[in-house]
Amino acid sequence: MVGAIREVLSLPLPHSLQTNLLVSEFGFTTSALIKNAFSPVQTFELLIDLVNRRLRIESNYREPLYVALTGQSLNALWDETCSLLSDIGIAPPLEKPSFFEGSRGRFEPEPLLNYWNAVKTINQVLKNIKNEMTGETSPIQLRVDNLTLSLTWYCKKVFKGFPVEQIDLGFSTGDEKFAEAYFFISFFPDALALKNIITGKKNSRFTKNNSEMILPYIEVMKSKNSEETLLSFYKSVL
Repeated sequence: MVGAIREVLSLPLPHSLQTNLLVSEFGFTTSALIKNAFSPVQTFELLIDLVNRRLRIESNYREPLYVALTGQSLNALWDETCSLLSDIGIAPPLEKPSFFEGSRGRFEPEPLLNYWNAVKTINQVLKNIKNEMTGETSPIQLRVDNLTLSLTWYCKKVFKGFPVEQIDLGFSTGDEKFAEAYFFISFFPDALALKNIITGKKNSRFTKNNSEMILPYIEVMKSKNSEETLLSFYKSVL
């Protein structure tokens, strides 16, 4: 929901970067958005505040507004959020997504905070790597469709005869390619070039279709210095 609001109220960006969320001090954020074309100096921001269990709507022209996250239905959350946005003069041009449900869910803070603590650490590691990169890079962002945190380097490098336009470094909570949480490196446009380039490196693991080199999250957590282990993994292709 928050990603959809960011998408429709942001100017289009290359590689659809306006659809994702950014890591903030308390959770995830849309970053500052312009209220409308007639009020370009007035901005607002939606934040998923995981620490205080609420959705925050902050602006530079009104007091903050809050929606408590209690496990309410998606329909109820949508209605309350859109109502508060309307109160501060914002009318998101959105229809309620058809998959939203009216049934109440559960808000379980413990696994959510475990995820958040992991993401904060990973975000800092990716920041350190981003500072060393030359050329264009994406923000470190949360892909809202699959909870993948990623950093993209538009490097246009050539590895042993394989042209690579971009490298993605990231963290996934698990998917059909690898069921458990894992860190990954992927290449574009020739995803399979990765395995040929990395051949010979010890302990390299790949997804079943060889499109990503992976490092299981549990292996990082078991290492003596988890941040150094992760940095070493990501830097193997930089």
